[in-house]
Amino acid sequence: MIKKDSGKQIVDLGNKFFETNEINPSRLNITSRRINYWIDKKLMPFTQKQDLGTEIAKLDSKKERKWVRLDLAQATWACIIDELLNYKIPLERLQKLTEEVWHRPRVEKYADKVLKWHIEKNPEGFSERYLQMLRANLQSEELMLTIRMELNPFTDAVKSAFRLRDLPHSFLYVPESNSHALHIGDKALMLDLGSKFLQSTMICIPLIPILVRVMESEFSDERKIDLDYLNSIERQIRDIVVFKKPKEVVIAFENGSITPITVTQQHKTREQLARYILENKIKKGSKLLIDIRSNGNYKITLIQK
Repeated sequence: MIKKDSGKQIVDLGNKFFETNEINPSRLNITSRRINYWIDKKLMPFTQKQDLGTEIAKLDSKKERKWVRLDLAQATWACIIDELLNYKIPLERLQKLTEEVWHRPRVEKYADKVLKWHIEKNPEGFSERYLQMLRANLQSEELMLTIRMELNPFTDAVKSAFRLRDLPHSFLYVPESNSHALHIGDKALMLDLGSKFLQSTMICIPLIPILVRVMESEFSDERKIDLDYLNSIERQIRDIVVFKKPKEVVIAFENGSITPITVTQQHKTREQLARYILENKIKKGSKLLIDIRSNGNYKITLIQK
């Protein structure tokens, strides 16, 4: 049985997804110019195109560049589009896929159904005040127009991948039928899928490696004081590495089964640490033994249950 997060954690993570438009696509190895092209081709819905005439572009010394900033959901989708283009999926099919993933749930009012379900069932234990806010949201058509753009099965799956990093999350795509599915968990995959997936070639894109790419830049960003998707142990490690700025941190493991990680002030090793933490969620109940060495350096021994 999967233990649910508190309602507040879910709300905070949801807000973070759509209120943080700070991800530079170049950190994903995708140029802003390419994102602009995808916007024109209707592959990046609800993404703002920034042309040379914008204020941001006017302040940019490289006048030929067109800057775009993405939120977390948009960045994840951009990586999936990039991956499918590498498989030579035709543009027309990707346009139809984008409509199915982003526009169809909006038209069918998926978000309305989700809000009503939370109001009626309240599985996450939301406060009565928050439930009242959900009821008020449903009564405001203007507000629901925005919520329907932000809430769909895809964004739900991506948020789930952040909350439950120890479970596989995958985006499944069948080029022949242009069908897709979002799968969470590692058991009974074949039983969960219909014949349209089992009788044709299927592309499986794991979400966790994509989320690692998206979040690596945040890990070393000193402007990000707290990262909602890290647990308390992971936050302690990040606090030492990013904010105390030692020349070197050696992270060892109690049983010696994993080679110690050495983190320096170089950006590359910080990214390696971020990748390790995001790909290998440290179990709750683990403990840290922190040894302060000479010159302000640290040795952290991780004792896992």
